[in-house]
This record gives sequence, structure tokens and C-alpha cells, in this order.
Amino acid sequence: MNPLTFDFPISSIWLAFGVFLIIFEVFFIPGIGLVFAGLGAVTVGGVLLTGWIDTASSQFILFFLSTGAWAICLWKPLKKFIEVKDSGFDDIVGSTAIVYGVALKKGKSGEVKWSGAIMKCELHSEGDDNLIIEVGEEVVIREVCKGILIVEEKSQK
Repeated sequence: MNPLTFDFPISSIWLAFGVFLIIFEVFFIPGIGLVFAGLGAVTVGGVLLTGWIDTASSQFILFFLSTGAWAICLWKPLKKFIEVKDSGFDDIVGSTAIVYGVALKKGKSGEVKWSGAIMKCELHSEGDDNLIIEVGEEVVIREVCKGILIVEEKSQK
């Protein structure tokens, strides 16, 4: 066997691609649906291991069909999981955090550091539209909405 050639079974490639898509969505760009495509790719890899399909066209057809099936089956449960009203973050409401990364501007997402954790945030919709809170300044956490902290200028509290 030549060490410069890669001779991986196609099922391994589908399985690795599926795991990559799932990890990519979880850690980098949540909420765009790559988890469904990842599950579809894992499904194709599993079916290839059983030997039920073998042609490239049937693999891609199965990939698209199974991606759609996973999306139909898991869309509502995942949506309910993400939009749980009792987020478990009620204990941080009212505490202070420090603006991290870039200055906060109304209508733009930013980050704050709270208790050592860097979290996504947005400025509260009420108040001055031209307000800019610089990096390092303290803000008060007003609420948590879908995992995003809604903050306001500390002097308003």
C-alpha cells in the first residue's frame, strides 16, 4: 500500500462529514440547520455500512431525503428546547457584566464577560439610539432572551 494514497471507505467519509457538520453548527454557527444535514450524512454512512446502497446517485438522493426527514422529525422538538421560557439564567438578571471585544451599539450584537464567561449580548431597546458603551465598561443584565443577554448602561439602574 502506498502511504501517499488515501483509501478510506466512502461510508467513513459520510460519517466524518456528518459529525463535522453537527460539530460545526453546535460550536460555530448555531441555528442554521446543519445538524439536520449532519444527521442525513450519518444516515447515509450507516446505510452504506449495511450495504443497502452503493451508487453515488443513490447516496445523494438518500442524503437529501434523510436530511429532510430529520428536519421534519426534529424541528419542533429542537425549537421548543431552544425557546424554553425558564432559561435557568434568572439568577444573573440584575448583576453586572463587563463589555468585551467591541463596543456595544444599539441594534448590534456584542459580547460581555460575566463571572468569567464570555456571553453574547444586545443593548436594551429603550433609551438613547446613539448610545455606545465602550469595552471595559460595566453594564447591568436586564433579561435573558433565547440565550442572549439583554443589557443596559449601568448608570440607568
